[in-house]
Amino acid sequence: MNKDQIISIINDLPIDQRIEIADQILQSLHQVDPEIEKAWAKEARRRLDEFEEGKVKAIPGDQVFEQLREKYSK
Repeated sequence: MNKDQIISIINDLPIDQRIEIADQILQSLHQVDPEIEKAWAKEARRRLDEFEEGKVKAIPGDQVFEQLREKYSK
């Protein structure tokens, strides 16, 4: 079976099955280093804790994007 035949078969599947296949393919291309994932989880937890403790202030997303547009449209 060649690539075009595989793609044809996949395109005939329901969307949820195609999403699952795409996800599995992407995961196979992106080998995750468990130590890096652990470090990112720790960093995310630290940032969430700081937010919940009031140590940092959140900025609404639309405000952030507006600031970026202003900064980079010049």
